[in-house]
Amino acid sequence: MADGSTLPDVRRPGPIFDGADLLRNLGDSALALTWRAFSPGDRAPFLRADQPPLTRLRYQADDGWGADLFHVAPLPGASGEPVVLAHGLGGSHRDFALEAGRGLAAALRAAGFSVYLLEHRGDPCAVAPPGAGPFTVDDIATRDVPAALDRVVQHSGYPRVLWVGHGLGAQLWCLSRALGAEDRFAASSLIAPAVRFRAGASALRSAGLLAALLPRGWVLPTRRVQALLTPFVAGGADVASPDTEGARARGRLRHGAGDVHGGVVRQVARWVAQGSLTDSTGRLDVVAALRPAIVQVVLPTEDPACPIGAAEPLIVRLGADVIDLPPGFGHLDPLLGDHAAVEVHAPIVAFLSSHRRLVDSLGGNEYP
Repeated sequence: MADGSTLPDVRRPGPIFDGADLLRNLGDSALALTWRAFSPGDRAPFLRADQPPLTRLRYQADDGWGADLFHVAPLPGASGEPVVLAHGLGGSHRDFALEAGRGLAAALRAAGFSVYLLEHRGDPCAVAPPGAGPFTVDDIATRDVPAALDRVVQHSGYPRVLWVGHGLGAQLWCLSRALGAEDRFAASSLIAPAVRFRAGASALRSAGLLAALLPRGWVLPTRRVQALLTPFVAGGADVASPDTEGARARGRLRHGAGDVHGGVVRQVARWVAQGSLTDSTGRLDVVAALRPAIVQVVLPTEDPACPIGAAEPLIVRLGADVIDLPPGFGHLDPLLGDHAAVEVHAPIVAFLSSHRRLVDSLGGNEYP
């Protein structure tokens, strides 16, 4: 009779089946096959997200909404001043860390910072309280941002934070300071921070109609739409980002896109219709309400979301340091472009490094 110790332990559970992972893998394979069918001569890889190790930190706003911060730990022995990275409209935290070892999050970590990737009530990770209604950009700026900053302060041990915002992430900084008098910010780098909007008559009419009629509770499935469009994107120019290599542009659409909520779209449409960045009522000019701050502004040259002149009032109001990017930089290029590391990430790291000691101080307008 065989020794029982040699028999298989039938009670020991096997590998846990993860249906979500299977569906994601099947989706990636289907999109890759579609790409190959439309571009049989192109052997560029169909990028799969390979993020650095991230720690998920939960925070909760004062109205019960909960969302995540994704933490990239500082290097061992680094000073670890906290930097919050806020993504743009229709994006996600992956815009800063799509690939391990590459991107703005990796550059900041290499410089000794502790990096926090912000998500909010407009992102898939968010959990709404019972009975929650629709929300606006104001709600994100005045409820989620302060709660997230409190969580970063608690986690990092520093009383203030540095901030980098791209697109809507930059506009959130403006709204937070104009509406909430946030003193948690030490210094901030704003990428493509449009605060003035110019459009033709037909576009203005469309924006006004959208702002008036779009239900605030709707969720536009932009994440699914962008994923389905992935196989038809040959290069970054197809997504208004000519400096971004094709496989990376497709990978971002597949792995980094987010949905957009109706209340957010309505407020953005109102900005376009009125021509300026305002609160949700349309009565407060956000730039005029801003107090002095230490700010760097990064300006892409070919970004349809922030064309030339769209950030000028903000620059003048705050006396901001300006990085004018060379020709060829579109909307996602400052984050994912082939030349982003040199043209964008290095200047941002240098700017934040020069002001990193300010995270040790509390409140006030403290300048070097």
